[in-house]
Amino acid sequence: MKKFLWTAAISLAVAVPTSANNFSFLTETAVAERQEASKDLPLAIGGYDPTLYFAGGLPKPGNAAISYAFEGQRYYFANYESRQSFIDDPKKYAPQYAGHCAFAMSEHQTSAANPTVFTIQDNKLFLFENEMKLEMWKTNSRKFRILADKRWELEAKNFSKFRAEF
Repeated sequence: MKKFLWTAAISLAVAVPTSANNFSFLTETAVAERQEASKDLPLAIGGYDPTLYFAGGLPKPGNAAISYAFEGQRYYFANYESRQSFIDDPKKYAPQYAGHCAFAMSEHQTSAANPTVFTIQDNKLFLFENEMKLEMWKTNSRKFRILADKRWELEAKNFSKFRAEF
């Protein structure tokens, strides 16, 4: 009986770490497959790291090897810390109107935005096609934001038709 218990204990000691490693492998495989699938998604904000807009400096392009898929778009990040910040709170960092020009959205138009022309209002990232549209937005941002929000509310369900390509 003691020999049986001893054999069972050794078998468990060997089997548990092996099975844990197998589960770890499955998890890594699932993550890799999901990230591979996200490569087919359109690139968000021209590949710029969305978290860096909130860091107080100028936005910078992210690294294609450090990406994350969110709401039908693929985001690049400068580092894994930025990626994790985005994963923890994507609504905070993702641009409004899926990266379309905010002013154009308020005018019932859809146009891609330039990732280097932006403003942050109420902790939200707004992108613009050019400096002129940003300046027009600033003349009455509250009014334009209400109009853009209403338009986006109607168009968001047709998001696949209105992807912002850079």
